[in-house]
Amino acid sequence: MIFQWICVMMTVVSLLAFLVWVRSWYFRLELAKKELEQQVEDLSRRLEYSNGLKQKITMMIAHDLQSPLHFLNVLSDHVARFATNNQLPEVKAGTEEIKKATGNIHAFVKEVNLWARSQHENFQPAQHSFSFNELVGELQEFFEDMVLLNKNVLVVDCPEDVFVYTNRDILKAILRNLIDNANKHTRGGEVRLVFTSTENGPVLTVTDNGSGMLASELQKIRRRLSNPVVNAPVEPNSRLGYQLIADFAHTLGFTMSIKSSKGVGTTVSIGGLVLHSPFVSRLHSTEVIGICQPD
Repeated sequence: MIFQWICVMMTVVSLLAFLVWVRSWYFRLELAKKELEQQVEDLSRRLEYSNGLKQKITMMIAHDLQSPLHFLNVLSDHVARFATNNQLPEVKAGTEEIKKATGNIHAFVKEVNLWARSQHENFQPAQHSFSFNELVGELQEFFEDMVLLNKNVLVVDCPEDVFVYTNRDILKAILRNLIDNANKHTRGGEVRLVFTSTENGPVLTVTDNGSGMLASELQKIRRRLSNPVVNAPVEPNSRLGYQLIADFAHTLGFTMSIKSSKGVGTTVSIGGLVLHSPFVSRLHSTEVIGICQPD
């Protein structure tokens, strides 16, 4: 009798041990399943992000190379005509302009590389203090011939002693794209880059008196800019330049607003800049204006 009870108890213990093992095995499989699902989800997200990034890079290159390549094509035609007529001084001047144009294209390619790196979620832009006027001078030189091609004038209104603390390359890319957009949509007009000190901090504005936008275009831009994210997809049937500008501005923590009227022109404002002279030991941070942002 005792032997039978011992056998029963051993059987029960064995069954319990087996059930515990099965339960443990089941939970291990469930945990492995969840980990695998998470890995698949992460890989899918990265693949989607990578595909979106490739699309944006492709569209950015196609968008921003149009102006300098068109200008280079016009220059080449002029140089070819001068060479045919044996106008050597004009040929020399034309080749100098071609050299400058190809240099600008090279600078743009470097900018695309910077933008692509800035799109990664863990990107931390290096920041330092620099003369804003020097940066503006580079932009004026860059657009000197392009604005003349559209019979426009680029006007800069900025104090001489302004020093900005941010990532220089990205700020330059933002302003370059804004000025380029303004120049593209203006003929025989004026493009203005203005630096203004307000009670809420410094504000940069790029204004043109060109063709302006339809209300539907403006609404798309404002909707996109009101909620900028690093991996936002390219919005079809919208002005691509503003989508790229928004990516750069979001990276630096800038705020942006846009006003535009069809046939009147467009004004884009940038807030959230930090002023800091290299000759002053303390950083002067600025309050950010709560304004919406472009696309």
